[in-house]
Amino acid sequence: MIGTLSQKTASKSFQTSWSLGLTEALILLGLGALAVGLHQVLRAPLGLAGRHGIEWMALLIAGRVFSRFRGAASLTSLGAAGVSMLPLWGAVDDPFIWLIYMLPGPIMDCAFWALPQLADKIWFLALLGGLAHMTKPIARAVIVVAMGWSYGSFRYGVLEPILSHLLFGAIGGFLAAVAVMGIRLLPAKPKEE
Repeated sequence: MIGTLSQKTASKSFQTSWSLGLTEALILLGLGALAVGLHQVLRAPLGLAGRHGIEWMALLIAGRVFSRFRGAASLTSLGAAGVSMLPLWGAVDDPFIWLIYMLPGPIMDCAFWALPQLADKIWFLALLGGLAHMTKPIARAVIVVAMGWSYGSFRYGVLEPILSHLLFGAIGGFLAAVAVMGIRLLPAKPKEE
């Protein structure tokens, strides 16, 4: 207690801490690895930039919402970034893929830190999923300008991939939010005596 204000007044429904157990850390890292694996398994030339934001943002937001660890999204992103550096999973095609996977996590953790009262709102989680997934085309645009690396997603300009990443990330965020809220509404099993 500091003065007359309780430290837990920010959000009673979403209290976080910096403590993290081994099992929870492995689950969060595993969610990131799963996202990269799904990206590779579901890879098909559909011409829809950002479509993998559905599963990536759904996993990232689900991990962040279910965990009480303040850096949960960053840890999930770290798991994805680490696995993406394996030659088998994408590092051959894009040497910056680790950065692309790393960026959404800290953005999400900062949003949860800055706006804890919104952490249980479906619209907020959907918007956050879209904004966090938009970091991919924005980072790639910076890489193109700074280093001249070529990305096929910019063949129709920069605005189209930014908007499509916003859309697909928001869909993933919405799906995760609905699933999380649905799970939280499930009645608890009565204890058997």
